Amino acid sequence: MTDKEYRELSEKSEKLAQNKLYEEYINYVYKIVYNKLRSCASNEDIEECVSDVFLAVFLNYHNNEGTDGDLKGYIGTIASRKAINKYHSLMAKSGRTVSSEEYFADIADSKRIEEEAEKEELRDIMLRVINSLGEPDTTIVFQKFYFNRSSKEIAQKLSMTAGAVRVRCKRALERLEKLLSKEGITLKEGF
Repeated sequence: MTDKEYRELSEKSEKLAQNKLYEEYINYVYKIVYNKLRSCASNEDIEECVSDVFLAVFLNYHNNEGTDGDLKGYIGTIASRKAINKYHSLMAKSGRTVSSEEYFADIADSKRIEEEAEKEELRDIMLRVINSLGEPDTTIVFQKFYFNRSSKEIAQKLSMTAGAVRVRCKRALERLEKLLSKEGITLKEGF
């Protein structure tokens, strides 16, 4: 969901826009929060933090014009900040102090966590879109680009000719490119 889509849907139905945003970004937010809090928080603390992230987004995103339309970046930043604040709060409650080294490690680590969450989300989208191609195209794309198999090897596996595999692969990539562009992803990013 893009910034524009969220704002347009919000004008029609704020509740529907919030539900769609939640469904799309829950895994992304959960991964960021979980990776930040897993060493010190209970499941309830983590879920409370995730809820706080979405509450902050729902309450403040409409008013925040400084996001440059980067909804995902905004959500990731809020998730990271809320998780860091929760981490410090939990450390204070437990009587443990947080050294400056730990604090700065948390900040650096949150960038890596966000990057990993984005990569995993891209993988999930790629898998979903490739699976939507149907057989034998799905198998051909996986064998060719994920397992680096030749057209001849794939042809033997699928009882096809190597030429037929090449033609199907070309057509599947064209379809894949169109489907990915609807998701806002280029074919190059996916592979």
